[in-house]
Amino acid sequence: MRPYRLLQGPNSQFANDWSRDGRFLIYNEIAPGTQRDLWTLPFTPQGKVPANAQPAPYLRTAFNEFNGRFSPEPSPRWVAYQSDETGRYEVYIRGFPEARDKVPISTAGGQYPEWGAGGRELFYVAADNKLMAVDLTITADRVRASVPRALFTLPIIDNGWSPYETIDGQRFLVRAVPQQAPPMTVIVNWPALLKKGAPGQ
Repeated sequence: MRPYRLLQGPNSQFANDWSRDGRFLIYNEIAPGTQRDLWTLPFTPQGKVPANAQPAPYLRTAFNEFNGRFSPEPSPRWVAYQSDETGRYEVYIRGFPEARDKVPISTAGGQYPEWGAGGRELFYVAADNKLMAVDLTITADRVRASVPRALFTLPIIDNGWSPYETIDGQRFLVRAVPQQAPPMTVIVNWPALLKKGAPGQ
């Protein structure tokens, strides 16, 4: 499939996630006055944007909302995202397709949400760089979240991009600090050293 341009506009746009059924893309757009906003774009089952389709704002406020992640059902009912509406980044869940029923997830700062495989767990990075896990109880129209628990400390500081990925919630691909190579030792005039150590010298 050849790449083609999905959107055109004056603002910067960054793809965040694609729904499991392939029907929606969620992305964030940086706009004057509203900063980072979350938008969605519909797709056909063939992976094309319908001819009459228009991007729709999912969450657009005076605060930064981004890193949107669809819940992993075949047809998503929830979106996890981060927002700085409290003065620091925290992780929330809202309904989809309407951004209803905001549920706070993190309690002391949080970024980079990722869903577990069954949609019953959510992960995020806390302010102290620990990877956190939250158990979720989900009904037809409500989400309840447990107290966050720490899994482990990530080995790299935040650089604006998610430092981890997970597919099943059991294994994590983590970006790590490259190990420095050991110092190199250079031996000069090594033939003379060999002769010096030879028998009879």
